[in-house]
Amino acid sequence: MPALKLTPIRGQTKPVPLTGGRVTIGRSPDCTVAIIDERASRQHCVLQPDNKGGWLVRDLGSRNGTKVNDVRVMESPLNPGDVLKVGSHEFLIERDGSDPTAGDTDAEGSYHVGSALKDLPEGAMAQAGSLTASREVGWMFELQGVMTSLPPRDQAPEEISIIDANGRPSDVLAGTADGPNAVRLLFQTASKARSTDIHIEPKGDNFQVRMRVDGDMVSIMDLPKRVGELVYGVIKAACHMHVAGRDAIQEGHFSVVFPDRRVEYRISFTPTVHGQKLVVRILDQKGQPESMASLGLTSYAFDRINQACQQDSGLVLACGPTGSGKTTTLYNCIRTIDRTTRNVVTIEDPVEYQLDNVTQIPVDEQKNNTFGQLLRSVLRQDPDVILVGEIRDEETARTAMQASLTGHLVFSSIHSKETISSVFRLLDLKVEPYLVANSLDLVLAQRLVRILCDTCKQKIPVSPGQATRLGKWLGGKSEIYAATGCSRCLRTGYRGRRALFELLDFNDELRDIVLTRPSIQSMKKVIEQGLFTTLQQFGWKLVADGITSLDEVDRVAGMGG
Repeated sequence: MPALKLTPIRGQTKPVPLTGGRVTIGRSPDCTVAIIDERASRQHCVLQPDNKGGWLVRDLGSRNGTKVNDVRVMESPLNPGDVLKVGSHEFLIERDGSDPTAGDTDAEGSYHVGSALKDLPEGAMAQAGSLTASREVGWMFELQGVMTSLPPRDQAPEEISIIDANGRPSDVLAGTADGPNAVRLLFQTASKARSTDIHIEPKGDNFQVRMRVDGDMVSIMDLPKRVGELVYGVIKAACHMHVAGRDAIQEGHFSVVFPDRRVEYRISFTPTVHGQKLVVRILDQKGQPESMASLGLTSYAFDRINQACQQDSGLVLACGPTGSGKTTTLYNCIRTIDRTTRNVVTIEDPVEYQLDNVTQIPVDEQKNNTFGQLLRSVLRQDPDVILVGEIRDEETARTAMQASLTGHLVFSSIHSKETISSVFRLLDLKVEPYLVANSLDLVLAQRLVRILCDTCKQKIPVSPGQATRLGKWLGGKSEIYAATGCSRCLRTGYRGRRALFELLDFNDELRDIVLTRPSIQSMKKVIEQGLFTTLQQFGWKLVADGITSLDEVDRVAGMGG
């Protein structure tokens, strides 16, 4: 193969001949090609000879990926005419000493996708066929590659259609133009990845696309500026927004109909330095737990919560940070109740999912319909069961607790780290200790941990320090699993989530403490005498069972125990 060189197309570097040794590219001064680029990693990628007399590029675990002809690759052969992208820098692979236009180009100057497509899954290769792609359409092959790599791999892309903001069928996804095609691929990819949010942000000459998957942000790709603007146009048309409102805060909504379900999308545009950032909130119930049995509770906790749900009165409180699954757990508590014989009312901000035989009321503070105001109104509606989305203030807390003492079964949530701190949070809201002591029945703290990807998780030995810390929860295991990363899990090492639980059953001894001398230590002494599992201990059991990693439990539930 003739000698090659690396010629910069975009970025402040000099041509570099590829003469037989390794060529590293990155922000580190130690790299062969040291670049000043915030989008590049310190050690971004390496170019090296292969065993066939040619050259290949290998990504070194970079943040934003390495691209060949606008296709993200982990490892790919390099041919004359290929365009290598590292961060915002671009390099042309050409024959050393030849005309820069030589190589695998056609008469119009478009580069063949060529070797870069070899890194795509087989499904994407089939879709690409013998097509050639310019840098303008490379985004399509890259996005198809991401979607096809996600399980189930043999599943054809789901046919989708949009119901606009007025509830009418829309044709904004009709046709094969770049705008509708990009939006369709993004929604199909988000569905397969079980994403809860899509973030699209302008970054000068392109649009960065990320998705929140299993609670973490994952970089997907960069869209060309032209395609990103077309995506914005399609989304705004579905929401009936002003397309020209580039510097405005805009909010809207629409629905997408999949073959087996309808999914709600909430849209938010916010102005940034380079233009509006788009965040799409996806409210998809697919894969969500739909019963108490599917939550993964211990048998003791399941029986105790189920018993509380059948009572005529009392207060069941879920606590944890935003996004920890409190609403899902409370909904499943409501599902255990006979809603045909009992009047069940919920007050939510906002109402995200529809429940059969339940009166669901949204909070609207602009109309003075706050949690407290609505709760007082609901109490005049002859309720049996009330779900208050969140206790935020003294009025809501006091009204909810009084309702639980006057013959109503009340469910609610509160922001606190764990079960014991939720009691002090209620006292901080200036609720009288006698109300807290007499109304509380159960407090359930929870967090969501990511589940290890079954395809790529790897066994690692348990260190002596870990064995000491986990103790009996390790179950005598000498090995646990750690995350690795593959295309099926978007290289995160995890796929899916499940909850950690900590259940506090409020007994008479705890009530006495709250009424007289409330302190964390005095409550812990009483709690440890019964069946009580902390969030960390619950997580350690999942680690021993190979469901998640110790790093993930420590990240979510802390290092305590």
